[in-house]
Amino acid sequence: MNGYSPSLALVTGVFEVVVAVWAFSSRGRRHILVPAGLILWFLAGYQFAEVWVCANPANTTAARLAFVDIVWLPPLGMWLVLRLSGRVRSWLGYAILGYFAAAGVLSVWIFVEQDFVVKSVCEVVIAWHDNPTVLYDVYCAFYQFGLAAMLFGAALGLACTDDGVLRRHLVDVQMGTLGFVLPAMLVRISLSGLEGAVPSIMCHFALVLAVFLTRLILRERRFASVKG
Repeated sequence: MNGYSPSLALVTGVFEVVVAVWAFSSRGRRHILVPAGLILWFLAGYQFAEVWVCANPANTTAARLAFVDIVWLPPLGMWLVLRLSGRVRSWLGYAILGYFAAAGVLSVWIFVEQDFVVKSVCEVVIAWHDNPTVLYDVYCAFYQFGLAAMLFGAALGLACTDDGVLRRHLVDVQMGTLGFVLPAMLVRISLSGLEGAVPSIMCHFALVLAVFLTRLILRERRFASVKG
């Protein structure tokens, strides 16, 4: 594994799977718990895919699966924010459906484009991917715009609802998203040569988002018990 240790990815992935199953099986509003659980499920999927990649870095199929996995996280996050935002304009729902469709197109494109991942290198707990194709730039723009939409959408949701529980849920999404995006960007800016490692770095820092989603699920369970 070229000095790569899978321990961090495995522990993180198991934690995220456990919480995802907990979300799916918990009492509470399904339109909130299901997208929260799916985000955790896909976060875990990347962790396990990275272990597979680093067990055999020459296997580009594993690397492509890792990228396909995380391409679904922005639309899932936007969907969760929409569900937490109370009464919002219906066109936002159609916009998010469009983002899901775009994720599907990118997923197919990743497997069709032969040069999307030509090499992976794994060291310590990070995977580097060499992506010498314009598709990678499109992928990054899609991902970054989706994260921005999550953050601005959560702010809009806070302005649209007076429900105290939903507002606290939205704060958890905001804090969890900022809690992995900002440290990942700081590492990327501070250290040179990490261009190809950004997806790996961000998904490891996304443990912060998983922790905040765990708090959201716990609060939703308590709300369901009180209402129940």
